[in-house]
Amino acid sequence: MRTRIGLLAAVSLVVAATLALAQATTQVKKPTAAEPAAKAATAPAPVLGHADSVKWSATTYEAASAEANKKVLEKGKPVRVTGEVVDVSCYLQLGKRGEAHVACGTKCLQNNQPIGIVDSDEKLYIVMAEEHHPRRDGEVELKTVFIPLLAKTVTVNGMEVETKGYHALFVNAVDLGGKVSK
Repeated sequence: MRTRIGLLAAVSLVVAATLALAQATTQVKKPTAAEPAAKAATAPAPVLGHADSVKWSATTYEAASAEANKKVLEKGKPVRVTGEVVDVSCYLQLGKRGEAHVACGTKCLQNNQPIGIVDSDEKLYIVMAEEHHPRRDGEVELKTVFIPLLAKTVTVNGMEVETKGYHALFVNAVDLGGKVSK
């Protein structure tokens, strides 16, 4: 009887170990809310905006009415940023990003919270429409472009301005397919 119990225990251990090994080798780790979106080697990141049309618009130059404003514009440079699309408010407040945050981030962006891109160096770029007067007057919006891309890696062409450690990426809303009212 002891031999049978010992044999059953040994067989049970072997079966349990085999099942655990099989599960461990086939299980895919899901990202948590604090982890970046999975960096799967799938399709290349979509590219938003045209590199050859990245520049300040006439409305932005017009808005630079003082010399100090013109000096800030001079610091702007065309860049190509690749990173994960995030909802800036939840990212800065709670560190939320990745697939686990898409439902919450979608609500935030639908309610006009700022859009951001976090690059591989963990640098956050706040994304804004470049067109100054239309942006100011509520005639452009980018959320229709970026909400479907939350937690995904994208490449975006735009004008970068760094001020006091903050990085802004001004993008041409028309080039990106954002809503532009006239």
